[in-house]
Amino acid sequence: MSHTSWSDAWLDALLSFSHPGRMRRGRRFAEEGLIKKLDIKPGKIDAKVKDGRKMFEVEIHFPPLDDASWEDIVDKLASQAIYSARLLSGEIPPEVMEVFEEANAPLFPSADRLEASCTCPDWEVPCKHIAGVYYYLADQFEKNPFLLFYFRGRSKDDLMDALRHHRTADHPEIQDETVSLFSDPPLEQQLHHFWEIGPELRGVTFNIAKPTPPLPQFKRLGKPPFTDMDLYSLLEPVYNTVTEKTITWAYKKPEEYHD
Repeated sequence: MSHTSWSDAWLDALLSFSHPGRMRRGRRFAEEGLIKKLDIKPGKIDAKVKDGRKMFEVEIHFPPLDDASWEDIVDKLASQAIYSARLLSGEIPPEVMEVFEEANAPLFPSADRLEASCTCPDWEVPCKHIAGVYYYLADQFEKNPFLLFYFRGRSKDDLMDALRHHRTADHPEIQDETVSLFSDPPLEQQLHHFWEIGPELRGVTFNIAKPTPPLPQFKRLGKPPFTDMDLYSLLEPVYNTVTEKTITWAYKKPEEYHD
């Protein structure tokens, strides 16, 4: 599961107990932009789906994880530096799914806990409108997995605060060290050597490399609401060129520079 994308994991869970034919019928509603409203709350999703001239309302209920489960999850995430560091930087690596499994806290829906309804005449679940919302959610969760966490009971801010609190509680000396950095003399006492690098920075090194995954800004921000243009495809070659030029410039030898 560690190499499964968020969208694949979400859809795999739904397909494990949903009729594949009905799921396929709903896919076009997501692909053709017919999901006209989507509100996500802890344990509940409300959506509106356009079908011809009619608009149908879809509700999805999945009880959020309780506080004890979330505390266990935060403990496990904070205990592994790679997870907490990437989460605090705004990324959620797919490997985090395994943490939920270890905590016996289901991140994805199951047949006995998920409830969905639609105002259309089709009484089967999922109808094509519900399936369309499922596929649309898969796309949204892939772009911003924090939305899935919010659906399961914790917002991004809540999770970040819990991780920071956990790190501070485990390492109270971090706060003391941070405060001590501001013990330098006033600026007017340092003007005569203000522009000197000093011995402290002589051992500092930098590693400039291509971001992994590529174009992380787009993955974090998602599709902009102000345009239908595919900005990702449009700007990807620009970002790639700038990245390559920057790396080439950063690692030039001194004799290769020109006045």
